[in-house]
Amino acid sequence: MNLLYGRRLRGRYIYIGKTTSSGSQDDTPATYLPGVFKIICYKDDGTISAEFGAGAKKNAVSSFNFKNGETGCGQCTITFKELPSNTELNYKQRVDIFLFNDNKPWWSGYVLTRPVKGTTETEFNFTLYGYYNLLEKVQLFKTYENKDAGEIVRDIAKTAEKKIGLVYNAEKLINTGYLITKIVFDGVTVKDALDQLCDFGLDYVYGVDERRSIYFKPRVTDINEQARFWVGKNLDSYIPTWNIEKIVNWARIKGANVDDSGESWLATVEDKASQATYGLQEDIWTLPSAYEATDAERWGQNQIEKYKNPVKSAKIKGITLEYNKKDGTFNVRKLSTDGECVITDTDGNSAQYPISTIKYTVSSDKGIYCEMELGEQPFSIEQYLAKLEREYKNTELLQQASNQQLTT
Repeated sequence: MNLLYGRRLRGRYIYIGKTTSSGSQDDTPATYLPGVFKIICYKDDGTISAEFGAGAKKNAVSSFNFKNGETGCGQCTITFKELPSNTELNYKQRVDIFLFNDNKPWWSGYVLTRPVKGTTETEFNFTLYGYYNLLEKVQLFKTYENKDAGEIVRDIAKTAEKKIGLVYNAEKLINTGYLITKIVFDGVTVKDALDQLCDFGLDYVYGVDERRSIYFKPRVTDINEQARFWVGKNLDSYIPTWNIEKIVNWARIKGANVDDSGESWLATVEDKASQATYGLQEDIWTLPSAYEATDAERWGQNQIEKYKNPVKSAKIKGITLEYNKKDGTFNVRKLSTDGECVITDTDGNSAQYPISTIKYTVSSDKGIYCEMELGEQPFSIEQYLAKLEREYKNTELLQQASNQQLTT
């Protein structure tokens, strides 16, 4: 349990009792070693069921890769040369990955698919995902009025802790400084709720980290000093892209409240400077949980800030993580999506990008190999399908809200 003094970014916490443990993870400084990895599998009670990699009696891992993104730990694939037994690694089982002999995990998630015993395959692929994925499995039926978005998230995080085994940590859930007049979650997933609440902050991000804790915090826009790279020195490949397809500088917002004319338009937002530079580019946005125009306008202004200018993105590969300190000791860049990346090209020109995705691949031929996606990537069919699904869900929720108002 903890007490919070001052519900703002610099509020203080006083611990007066037990907090939920995030497992047997050592917080002492790491002694990094080159090329070392460890995969630890846990039972429901937190005890270890199997361990692969450094120090293991038998290492059956052929290769693996995992992604960390803005929403925390993402997808992971582990390929084994021998099939682990169900008692070692089974469905929904928690797995932590450690690189370079670090005593803190670089990734944490659970098993989604595993090979079935009796298969004729000679390599055995396990698919895993970070706990962010489970936020899709928890439904919310609750109304909040005159509360800060951060306070709402803390309440939601406690629900997620009970239902899907996350580790509640109030220090990672920061207030926005804005009181939401009214927001209704009627059969909305935790993932969608956090996505909406994020936009009431001034450029907030959310997700589930490698400690299995939900975080909700302002986006860090300072330079991440671990993410300064020079092409040809500690970076092999750099492919930048500018994309004007996603520019929106005028939008009308549809919410849940229906007026006497049967309309549900709540607000209109725009950016004149962007219109003057790129021409008028319009869109219709929906916020099915909002009932008040002030809430819709706040949300819409934050959306406009994201999309009023061209989206700059890049892909980089062959990142050198290892380096030696001046005293000759071995050290490692432990990258995160906090802060922005700076790339200096072969002509000496620098560009700065938000960090979207970090992907690690570990194999006998590549060792520990790292690549990154920077900024919001150009259009893909996966993004298109996700957008269609989101629009369908929003339409469903708007209709549901309208029906409730008609019957009251």
